[in-house]
Amino acid sequence: MPVLKITHGGSSSKMIHYLLAQDKDGNRLQAQGGRVVGRDPKTVEAEFRETRLHFGDGAGRQYYHVAISFERSDLGDMANPEGGPDYGKLRDYREEWAHETGIARDHEYLVVVHGKKGHPHAHVIWNATGLDGHRYHDDKQNLSRLRDVNDRLARRHGIQRELDRVWDPHRPSDKFIRQAERGGGRYSWKLDLQDRIREAGRRAFSEEEFKGRLKEQGVELRIRGGKYSYAMTDEMGKQRAIREAKLGEPYQREHLLEKFGQQKEQLRRDPEGYRRRLKDELSERYSWQRDLRGRIIEALRPAKNHEAFREALERKGVSAHLGEDGLYRFTFKDRHGLDHTDVSAARLYSTTSDHITSRIEENAGRAEAVTALSVGKIAGREAGGLVARLMRQVEAATREPHGARGGEGLPTPGRSFVWSGPGAPTKTATGMRGGETGKAPATVA
Repeated sequence: MPVLKITHGGSSSKMIHYLLAQDKDGNRLQAQGGRVVGRDPKTVEAEFRETRLHFGDGAGRQYYHVAISFERSDLGDMANPEGGPDYGKLRDYREEWAHETGIARDHEYLVVVHGKKGHPHAHVIWNATGLDGHRYHDDKQNLSRLRDVNDRLARRHGIQRELDRVWDPHRPSDKFIRQAERGGGRYSWKLDLQDRIREAGRRAFSEEEFKGRLKEQGVELRIRGGKYSYAMTDEMGKQRAIREAKLGEPYQREHLLEKFGQQKEQLRRDPEGYRRRLKDELSERYSWQRDLRGRIIEALRPAKNHEAFREALERKGVSAHLGEDGLYRFTFKDRHGLDHTDVSAARLYSTTSDHITSRIEENAGRAEAVTALSVGKIAGREAGGLVARLMRQVEAATREPHGARGGEGLPTPGRSFVWSGPGAPTKTATGMRGGETGKAPATVA
Protein backbone atom coordinates (compact mmCIF):
# COMPACT_ATOMS: atom_id res chain seq x y z
CA MET A 1 0.00 0.00 0.00
CA PRO A 2 1.34 3.48 -0.76
CA VAL A 3 2.83 5.06 2.35
CA LEU A 4 1.32 8.39 3.42
CA LYS A 5 3.05 10.96 5.59
CA ILE A 6 1.77 14.41 6.59
CA THR A 7 3.83 17.48 7.53
CA HIS A 8 3.10 21.16 8.11
CA GLY A 9 5.07 24.36 8.50
CA GLY A 10 5.20 28.10 8.93
CA SER A 11 6.66 28.96 5.51
CA SER A 12 4.66 27.70 2.55
CA SER A 13 7.00 29.63 0.23
CA LYS A 14 9.94 27.29 0.83
CA MET A 15 7.87 24.13 0.39
CA ILE A 16 6.21 25.37 -2.81
CA HIS A 17 9.57 26.31 -4.32
CA TYR A 18 10.96 22.89 -3.40
CA LEU A 19 8.01 21.03 -4.91
CA LEU A 20 8.12 22.91 -8.22
CA ALA A 21 11.91 22.92 -8.58
CA GLN A 22 13.42 20.80 -11.35
CA ASP A 23 16.78 19.06 -11.06
CA LYS A 24 19.69 19.74 -13.40
CA ASP A 25 18.71 16.84 -15.68
CA GLY A 26 15.08 17.95 -15.85
CA ASN A 27 13.68 14.56 -14.83
CA ARG A 28 12.44 15.15 -11.27
CA LEU A 29 9.16 17.05 -11.71
CA GLN A 30 6.89 14.79 -13.76
CA ALA A 31 3.30 16.07 -13.44
CA GLN A 32 1.18 18.76 -11.77
CA GLY A 33 -2.45 19.26 -10.82
CA GLY A 34 -4.71 21.02 -8.34
CA ARG A 35 -6.63 24.28 -8.02
CA VAL A 36 -3.51 26.44 -8.48
CA VAL A 37 -1.83 24.37 -11.21
CA GLY A 38 0.13 26.24 -13.88
CA ARG A 39 1.31 29.08 -11.65
CA ASP A 40 4.92 29.78 -10.79
CA PRO A 41 5.99 29.33 -7.14
CA LYS A 42 5.71 33.05 -6.29
CA THR A 43 2.16 33.26 -7.65
CA VAL A 44 1.06 30.15 -5.75
CA GLU A 45 2.52 31.54 -2.54
CA ALA A 46 0.85 34.93 -3.16
CA GLU A 47 -2.56 33.28 -3.57
CA PHE A 48 -2.07 31.28 -0.36
CA ARG A 49 -0.99 34.42 1.50
CA GLU A 50 -3.86 36.60 0.23
CA THR A 51 -6.41 34.04 1.45
CA ARG A 52 -4.81 33.88 4.89
CA LEU A 53 -4.62 37.68 5.23
CA HIS A 54 -8.21 38.11 4.02
CA PHE A 55 -9.42 36.02 6.96
CA GLY A 56 -6.88 37.44 9.42
CA ASP A 57 -4.70 34.31 9.63
CA GLY A 58 -1.28 35.81 9.10
CA ALA A 59 0.59 33.83 11.78
CA GLY A 60 0.98 30.16 12.72
CA ARG A 61 0.92 27.23 10.33
CA GLN A 62 0.68 28.31 6.74
CA TYR A 63 0.35 25.00 4.94
CA TYR A 64 -0.15 21.25 5.22
CA HIS A 65 1.67 18.79 3.00
CA VAL A 66 1.17 15.10 2.33
CA ALA A 67 3.68 12.88 0.55
CA ILE A 68 2.73 9.43 -0.73
CA SER A 69 5.52 7.04 -1.70
CA PHE A 70 4.93 4.14 -4.09
CA GLU A 71 6.95 0.99 -4.67
CA ARG A 72 7.66 0.16 -8.32
CA SER A 73 6.26 -3.31 -7.71
CA ASP A 74 3.14 -1.93 -6.04
CA LEU A 75 1.61 0.45 -8.62
CA GLY A 76 -1.52 -1.49 -9.60
CA ASP A 77 -3.20 0.01 -12.67
CA MET A 78 -1.01 3.11 -12.38
CA ALA A 79 1.86 1.36 -14.15
CA ASN A 80 2.68 1.93 -17.80
CA PRO A 81 2.97 -1.01 -20.28
CA GLU A 82 6.68 -1.37 -19.47
CA GLY A 83 5.91 -1.76 -15.75
CA GLY A 84 7.18 1.68 -14.75
CA PRO A 85 5.09 4.46 -13.21
CA ASP A 86 2.50 6.30 -15.31
CA TYR A 87 2.99 9.78 -13.86
CA GLY A 88 -0.25 11.12 -15.31
CA LYS A 89 -2.22 8.40 -13.51
CA LEU A 90 -0.30 9.08 -10.29
CA ARG A 91 -1.32 12.74 -10.56
CA ASP A 92 -4.96 11.72 -11.11
CA TYR A 93 -4.69 9.44 -8.07
CA ARG A 94 -3.67 12.40 -5.91
CA GLU A 95 -6.42 14.56 -7.39
CA GLU A 96 -8.89 11.81 -6.54
CA TRP A 97 -7.50 11.66 -3.02
CA ALA A 98 -7.78 15.45 -2.59
CA HIS A 99 -11.43 15.41 -3.68
CA GLU A 100 -12.45 12.46 -1.49
CA THR A 101 -10.84 13.99 1.60
CA GLY A 102 -12.57 17.35 0.99
CA ILE A 103 -9.29 19.24 0.61
CA ALA A 104 -9.99 20.06 -3.04
CA ARG A 105 -13.39 21.49 -2.10
CA ASP A 106 -12.31 23.63 0.86
CA HIS A 107 -8.71 24.72 0.16
CA GLU A 108 -6.33 26.04 -2.46
CA TYR A 109 -4.10 23.07 -3.22
CA LEU A 110 -1.34 21.92 -5.53
CA VAL A 111 -0.56 18.37 -6.70
CA VAL A 112 3.02 17.54 -7.74
CA VAL A 113 4.39 14.18 -8.88
CA HIS A 114 8.12 13.50 -8.64
CA GLY A 115 9.94 10.56 -10.15
CA LYS A 116 13.63 9.84 -10.19
CA LYS A 117 15.62 6.60 -10.26
CA GLY A 118 12.42 4.57 -10.51
CA HIS A 119 11.02 5.77 -7.19
CA PRO A 120 7.70 7.59 -7.83
CA HIS A 121 6.16 9.75 -5.13
CA ALA A 122 3.40 12.33 -5.16
CA HIS A 123 2.75 15.43 -3.08
CA VAL A 124 -0.25 17.54 -2.16
CA ILE A 125 0.24 20.90 -0.46
CA TRP A 126 -2.76 22.96 0.65
CA ASN A 127 -3.34 26.31 2.34
CA ALA A 128 -3.91 26.02 6.08
CA THR A 129 -6.74 28.56 5.78
CA GLY A 130 -9.72 27.34 3.78
CA LEU A 131 -11.67 29.26 1.19
CA ASP A 132 -14.46 29.67 3.75
CA GLY A 133 -12.07 31.09 6.38
CA HIS A 134 -11.90 27.92 8.48
CA ARG A 135 -8.45 26.58 9.31
CA TYR A 136 -7.56 22.97 8.64
CA HIS A 137 -7.75 21.00 11.89
CA ASP A 138 -4.79 18.65 12.32
CA ASP A 139 -5.45 15.77 14.73
CA LYS A 140 -5.22 11.99 14.90
CA GLN A 141 -8.79 11.54 13.70
CA ASN A 142 -8.15 13.63 10.58
CA LEU A 143 -4.86 11.84 9.90
CA SER A 144 -6.59 8.48 10.19
CA ARG A 145 -9.23 9.68 7.72
CA LEU A 146 -6.56 10.77 5.23
CA ARG A 147 -4.89 7.35 5.49
CA ASP A 148 -8.18 5.48 5.16
CA VAL A 149 -9.00 7.34 1.94
CA ASN A 150 -5.51 6.54 0.64
CA ASP A 151 -5.93 2.83 1.47
CA ARG A 152 -9.36 2.71 -0.16
CA LEU A 153 -8.12 4.39 -3.33
CA ALA A 154 -5.11 2.07 -3.52
CA ARG A 155 -7.37 -0.99 -3.45
CA ARG A 156 -9.59 0.63 -6.07
CA HIS A 157 -6.55 0.96 -8.34
CA GLY A 158 -5.55 -2.68 -7.97
CA ILE A 159 -3.11 -2.42 -5.05
CA GLN A 160 -4.41 -5.12 -2.73
CA ARG A 161 -1.73 -5.16 -0.02
CA GLU A 162 -2.52 -3.39 3.24
CA LEU A 163 -0.08 -2.23 5.90
CA ASP A 164 -3.00 -2.52 8.33
CA ARG A 165 -1.15 -0.31 10.85
CA VAL A 166 1.30 -3.12 11.73
CA TRP A 167 5.00 -3.63 11.32
CA ASP A 168 6.10 -4.40 7.76
CA PRO A 169 9.75 -5.29 7.02
CA HIS A 170 9.41 -3.90 3.48
CA ARG A 171 7.72 -0.64 4.40
CA PRO A 172 10.03 2.31 3.66
CA SER A 173 11.51 3.89 6.78
CA ASP A 174 10.70 7.45 7.85
CA LYS A 175 14.21 8.44 6.76
CA PHE A 176 13.59 6.94 3.33
CA ILE A 177 10.32 8.88 3.04
CA ARG A 178 12.05 12.12 4.02
CA GLN A 179 14.62 11.47 1.29
CA ALA A 180 11.75 10.87 -1.14
CA GLU A 181 10.22 14.22 -0.16
CA ARG A 182 13.54 15.90 -0.93
CA GLY A 183 13.58 14.28 -4.36
CA GLY A 184 15.13 10.90 -3.62
CA GLY A 185 18.46 11.88 -5.12
CA ARG A 186 20.64 11.61 -2.03
CA TYR A 187 22.87 8.61 -1.47
CA SER A 188 21.93 6.31 1.43
CA TRP A 189 24.61 3.86 2.54
CA LYS A 190 22.01 1.80 4.41
CA LEU A 191 19.88 1.31 1.29
CA ASP A 192 23.05 0.52 -0.63
CA LEU A 193 23.99 -2.13 1.95
CA GLN A 194 20.52 -3.70 1.84
CA ASP A 195 20.77 -3.99 -1.94
CA ARG A 196 24.13 -5.76 -1.66
CA ILE A 197 22.84 -8.17 0.98
CA ARG A 198 19.79 -9.07 -1.09
CA GLU A 199 21.93 -9.70 -4.17
CA ALA A 200 24.32 -11.94 -2.21
CA GLY A 201 21.53 -13.87 -0.52
CA ARG A 202 19.34 -14.61 -3.53
CA ARG A 203 21.80 -17.22 -4.91
CA ALA A 204 23.38 -18.54 -1.73
CA PHE A 205 22.76 -22.08 -0.42
CA SER A 206 24.70 -21.83 2.84
CA GLU A 207 26.07 -19.32 5.30
CA GLU A 208 29.64 -19.78 4.02
CA GLU A 209 28.57 -19.19 0.44
CA PHE A 210 26.59 -16.12 1.55
CA LYS A 211 29.66 -14.76 3.33
CA GLY A 212 31.77 -15.23 0.20
CA ARG A 213 29.22 -13.53 -2.05
CA LEU A 214 29.01 -10.61 0.39
CA LYS A 215 32.79 -10.25 0.23
CA GLU A 216 32.53 -9.97 -3.54
CA GLN A 217 30.01 -7.16 -2.96
CA GLY A 218 32.46 -5.36 -0.65
CA VAL A 219 30.63 -6.28 2.57
CA GLU A 220 32.19 -8.01 5.57
CA LEU A 221 29.91 -10.37 7.50
CA ARG A 222 30.51 -10.79 11.24
CA ILE A 223 28.75 -13.21 13.59
CA ARG A 224 28.59 -12.20 17.23
CA GLY A 225 26.33 -13.83 19.79
CA GLY A 226 24.54 -15.76 17.06
CA LYS A 227 23.60 -12.53 15.29
CA TYR A 228 24.84 -10.93 12.07
CA SER A 229 26.49 -7.56 11.73
CA TYR A 230 27.68 -6.02 8.47
CA ALA A 231 30.55 -3.67 7.61
CA MET A 232 31.30 -1.87 4.35
CA THR A 233 32.90 1.22 2.85
CA ASP A 234 30.28 3.51 1.35
CA GLU A 235 30.55 5.57 -1.86
CA MET A 236 32.06 8.46 0.10
CA GLY A 237 34.90 6.26 1.39
CA LYS A 238 33.52 6.19 4.94
CA GLN A 239 33.55 2.99 7.00
CA ARG A 240 30.08 1.81 7.97
CA ALA A 241 28.97 -0.96 10.35
CA ILE A 242 25.50 -1.99 11.48
CA ARG A 243 23.78 -4.81 13.36
CA GLU A 244 21.15 -7.00 11.75
CA ALA A 245 18.33 -5.75 14.02
CA LYS A 246 18.59 -2.24 12.54
CA LEU A 247 18.13 -3.48 8.98
CA GLY A 248 14.94 -5.51 9.44
CA GLU A 249 13.97 -9.18 9.44
CA PRO A 250 14.93 -9.97 5.80
CA TYR A 251 18.57 -9.22 6.71
CA GLN A 252 18.69 -11.18 9.98
CA ARG A 253 20.52 -14.48 10.43
CA GLU A 254 17.50 -16.61 11.33
CA HIS A 255 15.58 -15.46 8.28
CA LEU A 256 18.53 -15.83 5.89
CA LEU A 257 19.47 -19.33 7.06
CA GLU A 258 15.88 -20.42 6.42
CA LYS A 259 16.05 -18.80 2.99
CA PHE A 260 19.28 -20.64 2.07
CA GLY A 261 17.73 -24.00 2.96
CA GLN A 262 14.60 -23.24 0.91
CA GLN A 263 16.63 -22.22 -2.11
CA LYS A 264 18.76 -25.35 -1.96
CA GLU A 265 15.67 -27.55 -1.72
CA GLN A 266 13.98 -25.71 -4.59
CA LEU A 267 16.99 -26.16 -6.86
CA ARG A 268 17.01 -29.89 -6.12
CA ARG A 269 13.25 -30.35 -6.52
CA ASP A 270 12.36 -27.76 -9.19
CA PRO A 271 15.38 -26.36 -11.13
CA GLU A 272 13.14 -24.52 -13.58
CA GLY A 273 11.21 -22.86 -10.75
CA TYR A 274 14.49 -21.83 -9.14
CA ARG A 275 15.72 -20.15 -12.33
CA ARG A 276 12.33 -18.48 -12.82
CA ARG A 277 12.49 -17.06 -9.29
CA LEU A 278 15.96 -15.60 -9.86
CA LYS A 279 14.74 -13.95 -13.05
CA ASP A 280 11.64 -12.50 -11.36
CA GLU A 281 13.68 -11.05 -8.50
CA LEU A 282 15.71 -8.99 -10.94
CA SER A 283 12.65 -7.00 -12.01
CA GLU A 284 10.44 -7.13 -8.93
CA ARG A 285 11.11 -7.43 -5.23
CA TYR A 286 8.87 -10.11 -3.73
CA SER A 287 8.21 -10.61 -0.02
CA TRP A 288 6.54 -13.83 1.06
CA GLN A 289 5.70 -12.20 4.42
CA ARG A 290 3.86 -9.42 2.60
CA ASP A 291 2.13 -12.00 0.39
CA LEU A 292 1.02 -14.05 3.40
CA ARG A 293 -0.11 -10.95 5.29
CA GLY A 294 -2.21 -9.93 2.29
CA ARG A 295 -3.94 -13.32 2.20
CA ILE A 296 -4.61 -13.14 5.94
CA ILE A 297 -6.13 -9.67 5.64
CA GLU A 298 -8.43 -10.76 2.81
CA ALA A 299 -9.57 -13.78 4.86
CA LEU A 300 -10.09 -11.66 7.99
CA ARG A 301 -12.44 -9.09 6.44
CA PRO A 302 -15.62 -11.22 6.46
CA ALA A 303 -14.62 -13.68 9.22
CA LYS A 304 -16.85 -13.59 12.32
CA ASN A 305 -15.33 -16.68 13.97
CA HIS A 306 -12.13 -18.71 13.84
CA GLU A 307 -13.61 -21.52 11.77
CA ALA A 308 -14.73 -19.12 9.02
CA PHE A 309 -11.29 -17.50 9.06
CA ARG A 310 -9.48 -20.83 8.61
CA GLU A 311 -11.85 -21.89 5.81
CA ALA A 312 -11.25 -18.59 3.98
CA LEU A 313 -7.49 -19.09 4.32
CA GLU A 314 -7.72 -22.63 2.94
CA ARG A 315 -9.33 -21.23 -0.20
CA LYS A 316 -6.32 -18.91 -0.54
CA GLY A 317 -3.81 -21.75 -0.23
CA VAL A 318 -2.91 -21.21 3.44
CA SER A 319 -3.44 -23.67 6.28
CA ALA A 320 -3.66 -22.27 9.81
CA HIS A 321 -3.96 -23.52 13.38
CA LEU A 322 -3.80 -22.03 16.86
CA GLY A 323 -0.63 -22.84 18.77
CA GLU A 324 -0.25 -23.46 22.48
CA ASP A 325 0.65 -19.79 22.93
CA GLY A 326 -2.76 -18.76 21.61
CA LEU A 327 -1.28 -17.36 18.41
CA TYR A 328 -1.93 -18.55 14.88
CA ARG A 329 0.65 -20.45 12.87
CA PHE A 330 0.52 -20.65 9.08
CA THR A 331 1.83 -22.94 6.35
CA PHE A 332 1.76 -22.02 2.69
CA LYS A 333 3.71 -22.07 -0.57
CA ASP A 334 4.75 -18.69 -1.93
CA ARG A 335 4.49 -17.68 -5.57
CA HIS A 336 8.06 -18.86 -6.24
CA GLY A 337 7.21 -22.36 -5.04
CA LEU A 338 9.07 -22.10 -1.72
CA ASP A 339 7.41 -23.75 1.29
CA HIS A 340 6.94 -21.79 4.51
CA THR A 341 5.94 -24.00 7.41
CA ASP A 342 4.59 -23.15 10.86
CA VAL A 343 5.08 -19.38 10.54
CA SER A 344 3.99 -17.71 13.79
CA ALA A 345 1.72 -14.66 13.76
CA ALA A 346 4.31 -13.01 16.03
CA ARG A 347 6.67 -13.05 13.07
CA LEU A 348 4.18 -11.22 10.90
CA TYR A 349 2.80 -8.83 13.50
CA SER A 350 5.67 -8.20 15.86
CA THR A 351 4.02 -5.35 17.78
CA THR A 352 0.45 -6.74 17.90
CA SER A 353 0.71 -10.50 17.64
CA ASP A 354 -2.91 -10.96 18.85
CA HIS A 355 -4.09 -8.82 15.93
CA ILE A 356 -5.92 -11.70 14.22
CA THR A 357 -7.97 -12.79 17.24
CA SER A 358 -8.89 -9.22 18.12
CA ARG A 359 -9.97 -8.56 14.52
CA ILE A 360 -12.23 -11.65 14.51
CA GLU A 361 -13.79 -10.56 17.81
CA GLU A 362 -14.31 -7.08 16.40
CA ASN A 363 -16.07 -8.51 13.33
CA ALA A 364 -18.30 -10.67 15.54
CA GLY A 365 -19.19 -7.70 17.75
CA ARG A 366 -20.03 -5.60 14.72
CA ALA A 367 -22.29 -8.37 13.37
CA GLU A 368 -24.10 -8.61 16.73
CA ALA A 369 -24.59 -4.84 16.76
CA VAL A 370 -26.05 -4.92 13.24
CA THR A 371 -28.38 -7.79 14.24
CA ALA A 372 -29.50 -5.92 17.37
CA LEU A 373 -30.13 -2.82 15.29
CA SER A 374 -32.22 -4.81 12.83
CA VAL A 375 -34.25 -6.36 15.66
CA GLY A 376 -34.71 -2.88 17.15
CA LYS A 377 -35.98 -1.54 13.85
CA ILE A 378 -38.46 -4.41 13.51
CA ALA A 379 -39.65 -3.91 17.10
CA GLY A 380 -39.93 -0.17 16.45
CA ARG A 381 -42.08 -0.76 13.39
CA GLU A 382 -44.32 -3.18 15.30
CA ALA A 383 -44.63 -0.74 18.21
CA GLY A 384 -45.42 2.08 15.80
CA GLY A 385 -48.16 0.00 14.19
CA LEU A 386 -49.64 -0.83 17.59
CA VAL A 387 -49.71 2.84 18.61
CA ALA A 388 -51.34 3.80 15.31
CA ARG A 389 -54.09 1.17 15.80
CA LEU A 390 -54.73 2.35 19.37
CA MET A 391 -54.99 5.97 18.20
CA ARG A 392 -57.50 5.03 15.52
CA GLN A 393 -59.56 3.12 18.09
CA VAL A 394 -59.49 6.07 20.52
CA GLU A 395 -60.51 8.47 17.75
CA ALA A 396 -63.38 6.22 16.70
CA ALA A 397 -64.53 5.83 20.31
CA THR A 398 -64.58 9.58 20.98
CA ARG A 399 -66.37 10.47 17.78
CA GLU A 400 -69.00 7.70 17.83
CA PRO A 401 -71.43 9.33 20.38
CA HIS A 402 -71.76 12.36 18.15
CA GLY A 403 -72.62 10.35 15.08
CA ALA A 404 -69.23 11.06 13.56
CA ARG A 405 -69.72 8.55 10.83
CA GLY A 406 -72.66 10.41 9.34
CA GLY A 407 -72.10 13.83 10.85
CA GLU A 408 -75.32 13.59 12.97
CA GLY A 409 -75.40 15.38 16.32
CA LEU A 410 -72.48 17.73 15.58
CA PRO A 411 -73.02 21.52 15.71
CA THR A 412 -73.89 22.99 12.33
CA PRO A 413 -71.66 25.86 11.09
CA GLY A 414 -73.26 29.30 11.59
CA ARG A 415 -75.47 28.25 14.54
CA SER A 416 -74.76 29.73 17.96
CA PHE A 417 -74.80 27.78 21.18
CA VAL A 418 -74.79 29.04 24.77
CA TRP A 419 -74.02 27.42 28.07
CA SER A 420 -75.11 29.34 31.11
CA GLY A 421 -75.10 28.86 34.78
CA PRO A 422 -74.18 30.71 37.95
CA GLY A 423 -71.14 32.82 37.03
CA ALA A 424 -70.53 30.88 33.82
CA PRO A 425 -69.33 32.58 30.62
CA THR A 426 -71.51 32.72 27.58
CA LYS A 427 -70.00 31.40 24.33
CA THR A 428 -71.40 32.21 20.93
CA ALA A 429 -70.30 31.29 17.46
CA THR A 430 -68.30 34.52 17.31
CA GLY A 431 -66.46 34.31 20.66
CA MET A 432 -66.67 34.52 24.48
CA ARG A 433 -68.33 37.12 26.69
CA GLY A 434 -69.15 37.41 30.31
CA GLY A 435 -72.08 35.21 31.41
CA GLU A 436 -75.22 36.18 33.17
CA THR A 437 -76.65 34.51 36.26
CA GLY A 438 -80.03 32.96 36.40
CA LYS A 439 -80.04 31.78 32.76
CA ALA A 440 -81.68 28.58 31.74
CA PRO A 441 -79.61 25.50 31.11
CA ALA A 442 -77.73 25.32 27.87
CA THR A 443 -79.90 25.74 24.81
CA VAL A 444 -79.16 25.62 21.15
CA ALA A 445 -80.67 28.45 19.06
